[in-house]
Amino acid sequence: MKNKSTFGLLFLFLFFGIQVVAQKSPNKKPRELYTYGFGGIEDMDVSDAVEMLDRLGYAGIGEGARKQIHKDRLDEYNKWSEKKGDDFNVYSAYMAHRFGEFDFSDKDHRAAIDRLEGTDGHLWLWVRDNKPDGTVTPEKVEAFIQGILDYAITKNVKVVLYPHYNTWFPTTADAIKLVNKIDHPNFGVAINLCHELMSFKGDELKETFKLAKGKLFDVVISGALVELDTTSVSSMNASTIHSLDKSAYDLRPYMKLIKKSSYDGPVGFINFRLENPEDYLKRSIDRWNELCMEVGLYKSEK
Repeated sequence: MKNKSTFGLLFLFLFFGIQVVAQKSPNKKPRELYTYGFGGIEDMDVSDAVEMLDRLGYAGIGEGARKQIHKDRLDEYNKWSEKKGDDFNVYSAYMAHRFGEFDFSDKDHRAAIDRLEGTDGHLWLWVRDNKPDGTVTPEKVEAFIQGILDYAITKNVKVVLYPHYNTWFPTTADAIKLVNKIDHPNFGVAINLCHELMSFKGDELKETFKLAKGKLFDVVISGALVELDTTSVSSMNASTIHSLDKSAYDLRPYMKLIKKSSYDGPVGFINFRLENPEDYLKRSIDRWNELCMEVGLYKSEK
């Protein structure tokens, strides 16, 4: 009787243990990963870039929108997205704005918004520098951004105030203040690991995700060193933008914060100034898929 009882308990333990494992990740897929139109991709024909990204398992791309060559490539990527459907998406059009160079002209932002209309892509906006006469004020910056947002709203395009080191809004904590002040459903913020690390906010990432709750439109990841080379902005970039498999910095805590947040969209892999895209993209997405399954960061089933 004792043996039968022991056998029965063992059977139940094994049965329910198998069920728990099966329920933990039944047909779960890693969260979508996309990348950006630099890091050697800018030297490829768009058709070849799309074929490579699709073959490697990337969900799509973000492309610049300032220069005409970028606008032309954005048009081509949009055509491929229409052709491939959900297998390939254009997730963002991005541009920096230097007031000393472009004054308060938003014509390029409007042109990008026109290209994003009818897609799920976001306009990434960041502003930097002042005019030589020092006449750019926080009030003028806010009015400039508000004007771009107002136009985007007419096209039902979402605008991301993108935190970027050494700009008016270097971190998510800086950008979220204006996002909350304007408080429109088409206006949000991003969290980019490399710019948070460059701003020495790596120990505050948990709080950063809390600050961005409800306004988080995009999340960006990259491999990084543990100790940054602070010699220059270029050396800091090089310290915080590596392929994911070469990251000395432990990416798992950051990915767990993404999992715990309400953000359920794709994640961008920043590849600025990396070389040999076929190589680093393959290694990075392989590592991404491993880490996603390890921390439970799955593709949304919505």
